[in-house]
Amino acid sequence: MKLVAIKSEIVFQAAKMNYRYHFFNILIKSKLNSKVDMETVSMKKYSKDNYVELLATGQMSRRQFSGLLASLGVATVTFPLMPGMANAAADDHPNVFTWEGWDANEHHEEYFAKHGEYPNFAIFGDEEEAFAKIMAGAKFDVIHPCTYKVELWRDAGILQPIDVSRLSHYPDSIPSLKNIPGMNIGDEVWFVSADWGNTSVLYRPDLVDEKYQEEETWGILWDERYAGRLSMSDSLIDGVMVAAIYGGAEDPFNMTDAEVEMTRELMRKQLPLLRYYWTSPTDIENSMAAGEIVATSAWNDAYTALKNDGHNVKYMTPKEGAMTWVCGFCLLADADPAKIDKSYDVIDAFLSPESGAFSILEEGYGCANLKSYELVDEAALAERGLSRDPDALLNSGIFQVAIKNEPVLQAMFEEVKAGL
Repeated sequence: MKLVAIKSEIVFQAAKMNYRYHFFNILIKSKLNSKVDMETVSMKKYSKDNYVELLATGQMSRRQFSGLLASLGVATVTFPLMPGMANAAADDHPNVFTWEGWDANEHHEEYFAKHGEYPNFAIFGDEEEAFAKIMAGAKFDVIHPCTYKVELWRDAGILQPIDVSRLSHYPDSIPSLKNIPGMNIGDEVWFVSADWGNTSVLYRPDLVDEKYQEEETWGILWDERYAGRLSMSDSLIDGVMVAAIYGGAEDPFNMTDAEVEMTRELMRKQLPLLRYYWTSPTDIENSMAAGEIVATSAWNDAYTALKNDGHNVKYMTPKEGAMTWVCGFCLLADADPAKIDKSYDVIDAFLSPESGAFSILEEGYGCANLKSYELVDEAALAERGLSRDPDALLNSGIFQVAIKNEPVLQAMFEEVKAGL
């Protein structure tokens, strides 16, 4: 196992991204619209998470953060990078930071065929965690965000442009996925689309009122009859936004103060009904298979995994609107130049037709490569709620974009989870 040093225990704990509400009260009351006043910071006894959030929201620079670490005398800890199942020699291969499941060997067979080993992988729970780690000094070569984070990360200086001429499968990408607003600046490409799908309601039709099969709605996640048997994503984009959509926010990604308060109240009402907030799709798959939960917010992969295992589950098209998204790959600004060729090979392997077909059949996600659909029949696509035309699906829902008032919503979310 390759161990990569991270600068402090603060960063290690940041993996959980367990923000504390009192910090945000300070942030909001102080109306910090630019870089934080470091003299003020030094006078306050912030928690570790407070410092990480200052960093993650752009209120503190990396240089300031490093200075704080030095002044605090915090010891270095290590963060594990897991090589692929073929026991890759970690020093020789790129470090890839990605979501759970995307490290599956089936996505990287072209890389293995070319190099005889797999890349190294580290898994993040959400992009806020990934951003905080990178800003604090963690080193990776390739990262797998969704479009709603790319502009923020580019502006933070942690990305570099991608030379798509070095990707053999890029010409086969679905045209619309090459031109998502904000992903390109002039001739510079900053993001390569790879996968797309939904955030919606996964439920057990045999364990809930049959009315939910007749009128699909996010409201099932607020049904008091199922108290203790519901779940929700522990995430702004896939959790808080659900409440905003259910509550009727005109633009859930740019809410008014009144809409934020409406969303807060809905989440407060929901909290005692939840068995847990989930961070891993595997958790909700196991709970739903066992009947411990009957409904949850979920991505396509949980639905597909449960269906493939023969469980009685359905995936809604809520009347209020499901969310849709596109994720893909970026090159990090600090990528190791000695591994840059292999970093491109990582991305290219994921874009291969075979990797895309695996995404469709085993994970239930759409993919960027048009040739992947030639390997999948219409029945398999229909069963997974997918189409050869991603525009039809992506335009049928509420496409996830950058959240404008993210710090305020994160503060509100942590207050709700704390029971406040």
